Amino acid sequence: MRFRRQSSFSALAGLAFAVLLQAPCHGQVASTSRGDRVEVFARVPAARAMAICGGALYVGTTGNAVYGVPLSGGRAVRAASGLTAPNGVACLGNRLYVASRDRVSASTPTPGGGLADRVDVQTGLPNLAHHGLRYIQAGPDGRLYIAIGSPCNICRPQGLQGTIVSIGPNGGDLRRVAWGIRNSVGFDWSGGVMYFTDNGADGMGDNTPPDELNALRPDAFYGFPYFGGRVRLRGFETATPPATQTPPVYEFQAHVATLGVHFYHGAMFPELRDEALVAEHGSWNRSTPVGYQVVRLRIGSASSGNGQRFLRGIGRPVDVKELPDGSIVVSDDAGGRIWRVSR
Repeated sequence: MRFRRQSSFSALAGLAFAVLLQAPCHGQVASTSRGDRVEVFARVPAARAMAICGGALYVGTTGNAVYGVPLSGGRAVRAASGLTAPNGVACLGNRLYVASRDRVSASTPTPGGGLADRVDVQTGLPNLAHHGLRYIQAGPDGRLYIAIGSPCNICRPQGLQGTIVSIGPNGGDLRRVAWGIRNSVGFDWSGGVMYFTDNGADGMGDNTPPDELNALRPDAFYGFPYFGGRVRLRGFETATPPATQTPPVYEFQAHVATLGVHFYHGAMFPELRDEALVAEHGSWNRSTPVGYQVVRLRIGSASSGNGQRFLRGIGRPVDVKELPDGSIVVSDDAGGRIWRVSR
């Protein structure tokens, strides 16, 4: 059916049926495994990571701006600009933190989805474009956790490359909390444990190495560039790792490009409670494309596979978050949309 975009989210919410939209990839239409309502919540160019803060949904991008969207949906406003690939956004206290390629800044949310009083709290992060999209989240310990990718397909990272670090809310006190990571672009906490995705290397065939979901252990080594999952990576087959690898808790199909992960806690979808929703951005050079969907996964139920399909036909999903009413929003950087799934 044909979808006509409304300027008000309340008008969308009044529809008594699921809205099916043509996706920008593979000619699919937006749908869930159970036929729930899927609709456009907002349009944001190159939409990436998301965070709810100060009564708005803030959206990072691959460009130079961060956008704010009212929690009722509708028109996005440019909340901040002049940044370098501000992919990561996180809320801690009454401040929104933005992780750009080389720095972390903090701002105060203002009514209508704006931001004010921006200040840099951390500078000097590795300023390299390859895997330079930072992801940031606030942990239950009141610290900020930031992923720093390895600047390559397969190589030996240097310094802070290939790590997850944490800082205090006012910057400083930088600590390395994990290393041996290729490129993590999503993490969340469940049961007091942080779980993070990691993308496997390219150029080793259609079916290897797997993408990963890992559990954070204090200063653990996760294997890169010696391992992708439990597979030895090209050029490092016989090299001795600098530490014992902490293996993934779950191995996904190779090249699905796992990005954002969110553990669901709401009431709208009781069957999802405490499950991980994982955005698979989709392969870019596999002979048969895979991914381009959001899957659900219960930690401990299996150690490998591809989860269970939850949402498809929405372009290239990046991040997954939960609105206060329990509905689910998913960003799509290919189509420049935020999608909302509800009942």
